[in-house]
Amino acid sequence: MHKHHIIPRHMGGTDNPENIIELSIEDHAEAHRILFERYGHWEDYLAWQGLAGLISKEDLIKKIQSEAAKARLEKYGNPFSGIRTWGNFSINEEFRKQVSSLANSPEAIAKKKKTMAERNHQQGFRNSQFGKVWCVDKNALDLYDKKMYSRDKIPDGFITTTEWKELKKDKKNSAYGKHWYNDGEKNYYLKPESSLIDELKLERSRLNK
Repeated sequence: MHKHHIIPRHMGGTDNPENIIELSIEDHAEAHRILFERYGHWEDYLAWQGLAGLISKEDLIKKIQSEAAKARLEKYGNPFSGIRTWGNFSINEEFRKQVSSLANSPEAIAKKKKTMAERNHQQGFRNSQFGKVWCVDKNALDLYDKKMYSRDKIPDGFITTTEWKELKKDKKNSAYGKHWYNDGEKNYYLKPESSLIDELKLERSRLNK
């Protein structure tokens, strides 16, 4: 026997003994079917489907989580709404310019130099990795065995990982070498040498539609 809430908790029902009756599994499923057809709540629909064995336990859990997330979003809204677009460098030119301006201001540069000095940060030629690049065997199948060498001391048969990636690209692909550009209203997928970029005064980024 199952305990069934006469008035479901999702409709304001309580665990008061007067609100609970015992039903067989079949009757419990039927009770939730009737509630769903009368009020249309997803909680009753999933209870009916689960008790009647019309849906697997795994799918039932997924649907409960999905519906609960929808209800939470509807009630409280998305706390990240607007952040994904405002703080996205690729689609928000205004934000990109603002961050760049702040990062390159005299105050920011002075602060960065001061912090680097205080931490004795090894920059430029003082850095042990200065002038070195990641390399890999030209015939390697992946980049797992990459090694670092000075640019002027790369062994024979080795190339930089950037060159290796370029070799692996399908240059016959129609999308090879192309980038997204836009005119403020429409997106264009072009190669950097396209004359349309200057003609239409396009910017290299993709509009979020």
